[in-house]
Amino acid sequence: MVKDRLKKLRLKYNLTQVTLGKISGVSHVQIGRYEKGLSKPTVKTLAKLAAALDVEPSYFTDRDKFSDNNCLEEHIEKLKRVIKTEGDLKALTALIDVLYHKNIVESAH
Repeated sequence: MVKDRLKKLRLKYNLTQVTLGKISGVSHVQIGRYEKGLSKPTVKTLAKLAAALDVEPSYFTDRDKFSDNNCLEEHIEKLKRVIKTEGDLKALTALIDVLYHKNIVESAH
């Protein structure tokens, strides 16, 4: 799963493994190993790659969700229409933080 999604995103942004390595701080040799399925990144490394590719780390590990970003983009558009107050935004942000940290902890195990 990681290997396919990592390579797909890298190619989507027209990045070489070397360029992604420079952006993320992850060795281009390691990126190649991840894309070939020869090695699995740590949670910390996944977070670096995710940040460089502008996705959540869970994008690489969720089996059923986020096979592409279209469903996510649709939900973001819905959220833009329903968030009316600062309180709404704070509640949503808190929920996202909880889910993010939950997924990071689950990915580590």
